[in-house]
Amino acid sequence: MRHLLAVAGALTLATTVPAAAQDSLPQPRPLPIEAKKLIPHRDSMVVLVNNQPLGTSVWGVQKQGDSLEVHELTIIGSTMRQETTVGLTKKGEPLRVTQTGMIRDVQGGIDIRYAGNRVTGNVTAVSAEGPNKFTVDTTVPDGTVDDNSVQALLSALPWQEGAGWNFWMYSAGTNSVSVMALFVVGQETAMVPAGAFEAWRVRLTGGATSVDFLVLKRAPHTLLKIEMSGAPLKYELVSGGGL
Repeated sequence: MRHLLAVAGALTLATTVPAAAQDSLPQPRPLPIEAKKLIPHRDSMVVLVNNQPLGTSVWGVQKQGDSLEVHELTIIGSTMRQETTVGLTKKGEPLRVTQTGMIRDVQGGIDIRYAGNRVTGNVTAVSAEGPNKFTVDTTVPDGTVDDNSVQALLSALPWQEGAGWNFWMYSAGTNSVSVMALFVVGQETAMVPAGAFEAWRVRLTGGATSVDFLVLKRAPHTLLKIEMSGAPLKYELVSGGGL
């Protein structure tokens, strides 16, 4: 997730919620982030397209004074390059997002700041018609998550059988807030280059497609795999902390 999660359209993640999933979850509210689980780490993933390794994604969390910083660099052949830095409070709340990237020679970028319930800044979104530049100055509900921080927050949630939440997510690429659903759909053995691990299969829905994450069942809930519905794209863990 945009996490990275995001590698297509507007350099951001777009997802959608099936009605059944929405009906089974409560009304949107802040995610129950356990701040003590937001610990420094660095993970390396291989990017697969049609099950062939075509790129890499290296990301991690580090401390920056009284806050946290999430950094991600994803490169997929000559088609895409994306570098993202997300500033978070110690509680996982968004502070700022900077992103630069290119998809098929079209340059895009994000430079936004969060202050209270307001988001301001500038965006160059990538579309089929080319770059779309616009200014951001909008309000968001309490507890809103930036779409580029979802991946980093997964390890800080209380995963168990039946876990699931509805929450607000802001996407700078579309300058919009969506109600997202994040919920456990099962458990399985995840086979990735880093090894075989017992994992929760977690689904994120709320826009045009859905994204599945395989999250290590035990702490520190390392992200093992990302699968995008309807796209021949996967991310698999090669090496990382907490294994």
